[in-house]
Amino acid sequence: MLSPGMLFPAAYLLVYLSTNIYLNADFKKNLSRSVTRSTGNTWHVSITSLNSGLGLDSITLNTIELTPVVQSHIHGQSTHHATTIKTLEIAYPELQNILFSPKERLSSTKAVCEKILSDKRLVQ
Repeated sequence: MLSPGMLFPAAYLLVYLSTNIYLNADFKKNLSRSVTRSTGNTWHVSITSLNSGLGLDSITLNTIELTPVVQSHIHGQSTHHATTIKTLEIAYPELQNILFSPKERLSSTKAVCEKILSDKRLVQ
């Protein structure tokens, strides 16, 4: 039971599950705040779920919805133009480091935010 053949897969599974739990909890909140700040409080982001790749080398974001904070008014009617990205996969080598390093958490949030915004050209 305590052989290296059992310990390594158990430890890897623990890191993998911890990374996915972190991505769907704190990372998602921090990413939402980062997008709002980066767009000058003009866009809000909603993400259904985030998953890490099996090799902890990528992040997959599912159903990203970007909504303008200020709605435009045309002829007395309020319009609501949300932008939706079905799936976005971002290569991120050594993803497991976000669990152990505050500096890595900040840089990863910033990198993912920039990727989302550059895909939709919301920020220059």
